[in-house]
Amino acid sequence: MSNIKTILITGINGYLGSRMAKTLLANYKVVGLEYSLNNLFRLEGLDIKMYSVENGVPDELFTDQKIDAIIHAATFYGRLNEQIATMANANLFVPFDLLDKAIKNNCSLFINTDTVLDRFVSTYALTKRQFQEWLYMRRSEIKVINMQLEHFYGPGCSNTNFITAMIERMRNNEPQIDLTKGEQLRDFVYVDDVMSAYLTVLDKLDTIEAAYSGYQVGSDKLLYVKDVLLAIKEYTGSTSSLNFGAVPYRENELMKSEVDNSGLKALGWKPEHSFEEGLALTADSN
Repeated sequence: MSNIKTILITGINGYLGSRMAKTLLANYKVVGLEYSLNNLFRLEGLDIKMYSVENGVPDELFTDQKIDAIIHAATFYGRLNEQIATMANANLFVPFDLLDKAIKNNCSLFINTDTVLDRFVSTYALTKRQFQEWLYMRRSEIKVINMQLEHFYGPGCSNTNFITAMIERMRNNEPQIDLTKGEQLRDFVYVDDVMSAYLTVLDKLDTIEAAYSGYQVGSDKLLYVKDVLLAIKEYTGSTSSLNFGAVPYRENELMKSEVDNSGLKALGWKPEHSFEEGLALTADSN
């Protein structure tokens, strides 16, 4: 495992994937896989060979490159009520194709980016859990590390991200923002702590003996969503009225997210940023 030299990052032009690419280029050759190769705005100036998955995972990806490890950061959230088939294709069938070709071409490691959400919270969560189960079933064919991420945020994140969206809406002083009661307990983890979790796993590969390992990534602190929103309002000096209780909870809403960081801590990782620090870094960058 310590012989890993070339890492393929899927979803490399996304928020998480692009930050991984910039971080890993210092020590690895990085190859990228994206749906479209147009407008790779997050990768400008980076020396990365890119491949498109628009017509499926290309065979030449593995014939041109000796891929030692894959970090699967691509995901499709389905926030615009897209059809289930679209969600399944992006989060299941394309990754199935990638997994098959990785195994066929002797790739030694598949690091999957997963969610801590319960499988029945959303179609997105269900497809992510189903792919994780397939990875577990195929652990005898390729070493798998499954990274379950809590809600991450940070500078440059798109406005589909909850924290980014709320900062933007409150900065714009929207007269009224309709919200749930905000009684959910959530773990919000700063993006640099997520990056360091992936780096820790790569650095400690030789000590991870299991064919399949799962790690949860969070900040170690649960916050009420209402308190998070009030903190954003205070930090931005917003005049927006926060209308708590105007939006009903989702069916199967997770009211308390519990993350166990002990596996990562055993490898020497720990979160470094409090929510207050992360909020300031995020808000001040926008």
